[in-house]
Amino acid sequence: MYRFFEDRKFEGNTKLKEETLHHLKNVIRINDGEEFQVVFEDGIFSFAYFDKKIKKIGKIENSNESKVRLSLFFGVLKNNKSEDVLRHATEIGVSDFYPVLMDRTISDLSKKADKKKERFQKIVESAAKQSKRDIIPIVHDIIKTDDILKFKGDIVLCYEDENKNQLGEIISNLGDNIGLVIGPEGGISDRELKVLKDAKKVGLGKRILRAETAAIAASFYIIHAKECE
Repeated sequence: MYRFFEDRKFEGNTKLKEETLHHLKNVIRINDGEEFQVVFEDGIFSFAYFDKKIKKIGKIENSNESKVRLSLFFGVLKNNKSEDVLRHATEIGVSDFYPVLMDRTISDLSKKADKKKERFQKIVESAAKQSKRDIIPIVHDIIKTDDILKFKGDIVLCYEDENKNQLGEIISNLGDNIGLVIGPEGGISDRELKVLKDAKKVGLGKRILRAETAAIAASFYIIHAKECE
């Protein structure tokens, strides 16, 4: 069943955004009587077309959101790899994203930060619709490594050279508000390790993962493990 988002309360108003109507009529080509869902500020409702008119079917009471709030701090990646991280981590259940310009970040976004953020947010919205999220995760402004320290919660730093502590070993000690830090292609610098010295530094196993793989795999592991507690 398809899901869309409206930036308002429902209040009995079935008039949807033009973008949503276009998608229903011209992209999906939804059939008469076929149900779809819309997330409003005051709840999630199911609707259907009957004789070219939108009618409410009922309210959705079940939630697809996790009890865990996972914020992903990821080193900005080159090409479209950052977009892959945003897309798949949204499907997994990440609550919000912080793109980070780290010491070894290759991509230079300084001249196109606003456009890139807008692009990132559209990718997240599309993934939220596809995965039937109850919210659209927020993509925050691009930050620097030192800004991660402002996060209020457990900070988990995935580091490729960490052999003592593994992610699975600390899950039970984490609260429900977690900040996950993943470095860029070149890894995390010695300076950044000092900045993040109070974070819970963990490894992800014996094999070295690409940055985008680490972000997706670690996000899934944390959310799934906490939901199963």
